[in-house]
Amino acid sequence: MRLSLRREVSPASSFVAFSIEQQRMGDMVQRLARKDEIFVSSSSVAGAPHDVEELFLDQFEEMPQQLKLAAKYMLDHPAEVAFCSMRELARKAAVGHTTMMRLAHWVGFDGYEEIRSRYRAIFAAGSVRPHVGALPAVDVHVEPDNVIATFARQTSRLAEGREFSQQLVNAAQILARAPRIFCFGLRSQYAVAHQFTYALSHFRKPAVLLDDTGGTGMDALWNSGPGDALLLISIAPHARLSVEVARKASCRGLAIVAITDDRLSPVAALARASILVPLPKRFYFQSITPVLAAAEILAGLIAQRSNAEIDDPAKLGEPDVYWRDS
Repeated sequence: MRLSLRREVSPASSFVAFSIEQQRMGDMVQRLARKDEIFVSSSSVAGAPHDVEELFLDQFEEMPQQLKLAAKYMLDHPAEVAFCSMRELARKAAVGHTTMMRLAHWVGFDGYEEIRSRYRAIFAAGSVRPHVGALPAVDVHVEPDNVIATFARQTSRLAEGREFSQQLVNAAQILARAPRIFCFGLRSQYAVAHQFTYALSHFRKPAVLLDDTGGTGMDALWNSGPGDALLLISIAPHARLSVEVARKASCRGLAIVAITDDRLSPVAALARASILVPLPKRFYFQSITPVLAAAEILAGLIAQRSNAEIDDPAKLGEPDVYWRDS
């Protein structure tokens, strides 16, 4: 039977919020999969700031530290670039106002006002890049229902911007074409990599979970072939091994897709496509709810692009693996 992306609503009232958001994510997968609804990047709008952002990203590693601080703040706060004065923006970025002028000259503009005019144009056109950065801190002194709603909002934010949707489409195109997908994540991100690999097994898309248990998991990369891809999940603080795996995969010619939380992350710099997921600030632990949602949406898109057909999940394992009532 064909892959179904519908989600069942939990009968428990305390989880209604999660069920609604899961349904919305399923609808989002189906919408993105339609060719006539693949979004056109807003960079086509005259005066769009995306060319400025590309200059920042391309030259970021070579910038002096103060220019890096200014560039990162501008990348994370496009609305403030458009509507704040140069001195006010410099104060918020914790740099001197002359740093803003130096940054403009560094990337080839005559002055800061030329950068701001490009950002204003995109807002005037009504095509606004969503802010990708930390979400507001979670209040830990709340009722359980409010905690559930907070986690549900983390997922719902993924559907707010066109840029995130286009990132998913681009990543799905790369991974759907790959003969085999290697998947890697450490610590909490390991759970996301594992779920993504397991999801692909339901429609028999070849996928290999890289597991560093025993120190031999990375050896599987040596068996990669032409056209293979790597899905790498890494959020701050980034593990050194994640960056090393990305570098090894890049050297072997694998197409890297990164799910990360910052376009300036060390893995995004090595990726052919990045999916940027805004994360909430920590309270008792760092939530990966939106990261997992992004990975499952991506798996769904790959399934649809592959015209996947699946059997009953209970038939995928060996006999007697799944419990059955006698």
